[in-house]
Amino acid sequence: MIRSHRRSAPIKGIAVICEKYLRAWHNDAFFEFDRNGERFAIQCFAQWAGARPLTIWDVGAHHGEWADAVHSAMPTARVTSFEILPPIAELLAARHRDADWLTIRNIGLSDAAGSVEVTWNKDHDTTNSITPRSSSKWFAGGDLQTITCPVSTIDQLIAEGAPPPDLLKVDVEGHDAFVLDGANQLLGGDRAPRMIQFEYGDTWIPAGRLLHQTSAMLAACGYKIGRLYPHHVEFRDYSYADENFRMGNMIATREPDLLTLLSSPR
Repeated sequence: MIRSHRRSAPIKGIAVICEKYLRAWHNDAFFEFDRNGERFAIQCFAQWAGARPLTIWDVGAHHGEWADAVHSAMPTARVTSFEILPPIAELLAARHRDADWLTIRNIGLSDAAGSVEVTWNKDHDTTNSITPRSSSKWFAGGDLQTITCPVSTIDQLIAEGAPPPDLLKVDVEGHDAFVLDGANQLLGGDRAPRMIQFEYGDTWIPAGRLLHQTSAMLAACGYKIGRLYPHHVEFRDYSYADENFRMGNMIATREPDLLTLLSSPR
């Protein structure tokens, strides 16, 4: 009946309501930090870490909102923020001029060292991207500028002497899989991050990447992976149904106690 009456106003209305329900159900494209689960994940990690000395990497730092939340929860942690676009990195540095707990690096991370073209969307600068969603509403008619920026890899930076992160957050508008690919040696070793947070969604489509690939890589390194919700992480084995490109954050860990904290509803 539904298939045969798709043009019916009531049927269309039901479809719209159902889609809104599913967006909420999947925690899709919900960016309110205090309510979308990101603060919950930080608090769980802080509880698990206790008094441990911590190194935290914030890849795709933007103006430093996530780093600020981490510092509030773990004031003794050393945070390194990576921001690829020079104008945004300058604003980040200006906002944190006296933050002795923070190191800012104006460089991007990827799967190989070199340089990349980054689209700076001045109208919506949280959507700046190496592989922008050019046909989306965020870019249509926008004030765009392309900037050539240097990139390195996580493995290369660690080989050069950077302390490896205990907590690794990646939010780089669709380039997340490439950043994790560039950490292959770290992820398979004894100094691998205790928790990883990365963003997955329709930003991955222009980049030509699938969650399947990244989930398989992390699972091979011993990680459990799950989608982040406001008060828990739903850890489970990858299913093709998970390839829905709904915007949200994924959490990975291989620490049993941290897994328990994250998966227990609050």
